[in-house]
Amino acid sequence: MKREIIVTTLSEAIAAERFGADRLELLFDLEKGGVTPSFGTIRNVVEHVSIPVHVMIRPHTASFHYDDDDVETILADIGLCRELGVDGIVFGALTREGTIDERVLGEVIKHKGEMALTFHRAIDASRDLFESLTVLNEYPEVDDVLTSGGAPTALEGVEQLVQMSEQAEMNILPAAGIDSETLPFLKEQLDLNWVHIGSGVRTNGKLDEEKFIGLEL
Repeated sequence: MKREIIVTTLSEAIAAERFGADRLELLFDLEKGGVTPSFGTIRNVVEHVSIPVHVMIRPHTASFHYDDDDVETILADIGLCRELGVDGIVFGALTREGTIDERVLGEVIKHKGEMALTFHRAIDASRDLFESLTVLNEYPEVDDVLTSGGAPTALEGVEQLVQMSEQAEMNILPAAGIDSETLPFLKEQLDLNWVHIGSGVRTNGKLDEEKFIGLEL
């Protein structure tokens, strides 16, 4: 099992790689769920680490519904990521009705080039988790779905995560509330290839090497 670790700065990215992370999700403003980091941050992280970097593509935290101006920003950011040699992007969009916004998803797929695509926890805010997953199954370009099973934490959503793993055509990437205490149970319940960890390797908001050791990184 490999671990994707959330980082927000160059120094965190370098530290996470040193501590044993297998992949990075790079974003800004972790406390609000993350938005797209700056051009400079993306460039510097890509230049200074050797493990894959996946960048959050999210123009704001108001909702997961995006208007035409938002989409223009999203596509511009994706273009920059592609030019900078980013390995993957992390993105999600919903309609006002709470379904997967296939129009925006289609545009993202057309613009992402060879970068991997993770559909993020917007799916947890959709009106029907399994309806949304059925839609995403129609897009082979979606490599991962980042989800807590529609619950506040992966532990609370483990039953749904099991069902999603059985239904999904792509990799299900469990997230939220995962740490050294909850990971063993999740490993028992799920056939995990990857797991996504943010606060579980932090103390007072800062990366903590001891917590990486606790996860056997």
